Amino acid sequence: MNKTFTLTKTIRKEVKQVRELDHPNLCKFIGGCIEVLNLAIITEYCPKGSLSDVLLNDDIPLNWGFSDVAQGMAYLHQHRIFHGRLKSSNCVIDDRWVCKISDYGLQLYRKWDLSADSSSSHQRFAQMYLAPEAHSAQNFEPTPAADVYSYAIILFEIATRTDPTLKDEGPSAEYSQCPTLAELISEKSENACPCPTEYVELIRRCKKINPVQRLTFEQVKKLLYKMNPNKVSPVDMMMTLMEKYSKHLEVLVSERTQDLVHEKQKTDRLLYSMLPKQVADDLRQGKPSQAQSYINATVFFSDIVGFTQLSSTSTPYQVVNLLNKLYTAFDEIIDNYDVYKVETIGDAYMVVSGVPKENGICHASEIASMALDLVSLCKTFKIPHKPNTQLKIRAGIHSGAVVAGVVGTKMPRYCLFGDTVNTASRMESTSEALKIQCSSTTYQLLEQIGEYILVCRGNLQVKGKGDMITYWLEGKKTGAIQKKALSPSTASRSSNQNGFHLIPGVV
Repeated sequence: MNKTFTLTKTIRKEVKQVRELDHPNLCKFIGGCIEVLNLAIITEYCPKGSLSDVLLNDDIPLNWGFSDVAQGMAYLHQHRIFHGRLKSSNCVIDDRWVCKISDYGLQLYRKWDLSADSSSSHQRFAQMYLAPEAHSAQNFEPTPAADVYSYAIILFEIATRTDPTLKDEGPSAEYSQCPTLAELISEKSENACPCPTEYVELIRRCKKINPVQRLTFEQVKKLLYKMNPNKVSPVDMMMTLMEKYSKHLEVLVSERTQDLVHEKQKTDRLLYSMLPKQVADDLRQGKPSQAQSYINATVFFSDIVGFTQLSSTSTPYQVVNLLNKLYTAFDEIIDNYDVYKVETIGDAYMVVSGVPKENGICHASEIASMALDLVSLCKTFKIPHKPNTQLKIRAGIHSGAVVAGVVGTKMPRYCLFGDTVNTASRMESTSEALKIQCSSTTYQLLEQIGEYILVCRGNLQVKGKGDMITYWLEGKKTGAIQKKALSPSTASRSSNQNGFHLIPGVV
């Protein structure tokens, strides 16, 4: 391989000849780089890609007014320049949807091009466009007839919008059976236009085995003009194509926008299942999430009795499967109530009502009804890997003031803080299997609502809280009349300074 590039007189003459060419269907030659390791030819940039890209993209509509290639090639032949490498991949489309021919001329200059694609797939692609006489010659020089043969392959691509390398015919095969081509065209998508018989005949005449029998590009231009029954000008044809493409883009944009909306809805549902809507919206907009205090809410805790022993006799996969099945069932139940699932940690399940949406004193009844449903579910729940073992949970409820806020920026969590949370946790830890223990504060609210059956458990020593009178929530009263819950404004007028609704005479 030569290490230097010599800009000979012949190459200079080639460059001068190509620089003087000017036609709307030729990709304008600008210049070149003559450094050996960076040899390159610089041409006009056409942003729409190649004709091959357009033809293989069924999303782009196409009509039969594609005479640009013939006009560009006719201009080159008039100037005694024969392409020799014509194919759909070097017919490029500019920003006005005009097809322009590139890679023409500069035969000696191109022999120095070290960046030429020599891959087998590229070579096979290029071979499909070579005329039969080019395959049989040792050092074949480009001829007008060989260019016409290459153009016939491009016409076939335009007609069928298929890759010619997928055809089984060899390079010397001729389209002697028109019905075969007609069948291929008739099966095209709705973007393809019906192919007239004159077009099939044009392909045959351009692809004759005998080079002498092939048409010239001047003859091709005349035939294409006759095939245009409305005598539409190239500009009008291009405007029609652009209008079709514009309308097609509008449909595509509408479809993609609809897809984006659906994906955003999925993302929103996932996000809102992890954080309260207002908190999630603030974080998405980059706003700092401020902690907020609530004077009255009800917190629910539950865990699985004997979970440590159950885990020791189960595989990790079985434990995960159990918790997923159980808490998925729990999640479906709590969707029926005005509650917010705070988190699950191991076998612990934490829910709150009255946060982040305040609801007067309804938070106590929402949690109570939910708790009864969860315990009821556990009585019939089957452990997947131990179907004969009864799953038992214990639950605790307490009402009071809490502070809620987002903690962290990586996987942020919406957490509750305050003595109410600690007390609710104590109600759960001191509860019993398949029972719901509630504090006297929650008892007072439920008695005020008047729909629930509560039994006093008595005085209980609670760690960190001392003696507490607690109650068992056992169910709902049969035939109880639904009482209208107090509105937040009414509830605030009848609450004490701690936000609890007290009934005189109730301890």
